[in-house]
Amino acid sequence: MATAQYGTRTRTVEETVVVLTLTEDEADALEALVLGESGAVMERIYRALRQTEPPAPAADTFEYDGVTYELGATYRDRVGDKFTFEAGTAGPDRTPRGRFWDSDQGKFGDLTWTLREVVSSWAPLTKVTP
Repeated sequence: MATAQYGTRTRTVEETVVVLTLTEDEADALEALVLGESGAVMERIYRALRQTEPPAPAADTFEYDGVTYELGATYRDRVGDKFTFEAGTAGPDRTPRGRFWDSDQGKFGDLTWTLREVVSSWAPLTKVTP
């Protein structure tokens, strides 16, 4: 059974996107319709229908206090200390636990704080990009 999901993504401009979930038979029927048409839009739809590789999985994220954090990524706090928060490591406050970067050892150590503890004491956190 075909379903459609409408959503809004914010880019430079706002646009509405439609996500279709189709069975293989429904995708084949849509492909037949698209093949009968021409133009850049129809070409993009055709390529999407023939996509053979599944899209990359979305990163694990956790939203806290209106901010979404990528689990497994490294974040720097307001004083320059680094933390990495991991999925499946929730503390008593139900936020993920973060390991503190031990600069003396040059690696993330055993000391952990929950995301709530780090945000409440050392926010803002900035994602470190390679």
